[in-house]
Amino acid sequence: MSDSKKRGAVIGCDAENCEFNEHGASCTASRIRVDGRAAHTTGETCCSTFREKQAKS
Repeated sequence: MSDSKKRGAVIGCDAENCEFNEHGASCTASRIRVDGRAAHTTGETCCSTFREKQAKS
């Protein structure tokens, strides 16, 4: 897949407390990393790009 297609991809996200999930449904990070080298299912993976939202003052 070309880089232009990768950049246009929409990645769903359910992590409401992640700073990259601004709209509550998709990841807005410019790059993502998903870990789970030995995973057999999506439930065995985790997003290493996750960054907890800071509380608004």
